[in-house]
Amino acid sequence: SIATIAGDRLTEKGFGRKPLFLFGLITLPLRCALIIYWKDAGDAFLLSTQVFDGLGGGFFGLIHPYLVADITFGTGRFNLVMGLTASCFGLGATLSNYIGQTVVEKLGHVASLSGSLVLSFIPVILFACFMPETMGKRGNIANKATEEKGRNYM
Repeated sequence: SIATIAGDRLTEKGFGRKPLFLFGLITLPLRCALIIYWKDAGDAFLLSTQVFDGLGGGFFGLIHPYLVADITFGTGRFNLVMGLTASCFGLGATLSNYIGQTVVEKLGHVASLSGSLVLSFIPVILFACFMPETMGKRGNIANKATEEKGRNYM
């Protein structure tokens, strides 16, 4: 809930959606790195990793619908894209648990977390490099598509 409140306040102040969502993505590699680094620290480290988990989940839960609404504005496809992205989140979570457990059984916890750490940088890099900022652009995409259709009919 802290991430949701912070994200809401930052969005109201004009802070973009891309950096907030990117912060949520970055929490996963940080969490994996902390678990690997503090693997022998006992139960004390667990709280810090759970805080990162909560921050990432809070920012995802808050910013994801805004991103989808910005991208799909005026197309009538908001629910479709929300459903597709939620399905991808679910599939990723399922595969992550299955593959992670298989690696833990064969190679151990540190190998599994190291693999998760490396793989978690892929969405961070893709999102940072290829996802444009969507805040304040709602309707621009739909208006451009409508203008193009109008030109094609004339």
